[in-house]
Amino acid sequence: MRAKHLVPNAITLANIALGFMSVVAAAQGRFSRACALVFFAAMCDMADGKLARLLEATSRFGTELDSLSDAVSFGLAPAFLVYFAALERLGGLGQAVAILYVLCGALRLARFNVETRAISKVTFLGCPIPAAAGYLVSMVLVRESLAPWIVAAVTSAAALAMVSTLKVPKFSRGGAPGFMLYVGLALFAALLARPSAWTWHLWNGWNAVMLVVNYVLLSRRGHLKPSQAGDVRPAA
Repeated sequence: MRAKHLVPNAITLANIALGFMSVVAAAQGRFSRACALVFFAAMCDMADGKLARLLEATSRFGTELDSLSDAVSFGLAPAFLVYFAALERLGGLGQAVAILYVLCGALRLARFNVETRAISKVTFLGCPIPAAAGYLVSMVLVRESLAPWIVAAVTSAAALAMVSTLKVPKFSRGGAPGFMLYVGLALFAALLARPSAWTWHLWNGWNAVMLVVNYVLLSRRGHLKPSQAGDVRPAA
């Protein structure tokens, strides 16, 4: 491994460490701390890929390591967190919902690594696992205002969204504008700092706006035509 690969891979490893620390915090009942750790893990997840491209240090090893880190920080850690913060009161049903999320997260990551459809260049097919984790974290932040069955329903919806064909903005060339992502991150940071019904609805509303904008842009550029959506690129 060349020296230039060390920086992005170190950030990816920090992602895993933060995910583990979130699990520990959740087990100790420190749910706000656990939520913050998942958020910082997401920042690492964004930074490692950008740095790898900037340094021209992308590699198959880094790609696989990134998927493993996502499985820990945005699969296992959020499921563990939402279970102990809210779903535990539902008994076996709560366990089943948490397990469903973990399984769908693993399937999502595996599918992403082998995706060959041309449309995947401009949009995510299925909800990315960090975004799904964000929804679980957001519910933990406002858990006092939500009944456990609502948390279970949204967790199940997030799990199924990961393995669906929902078109989620990719914020790359030809996709939704990049500034929308940063607005969303700022709104989530506000929710993290001041959890309330107002900040929660504001963040959710912006997510809906981004989803609608993505579908409009995809439609205008012809990506939603059957011949485009079903196009397959030759395997490398």
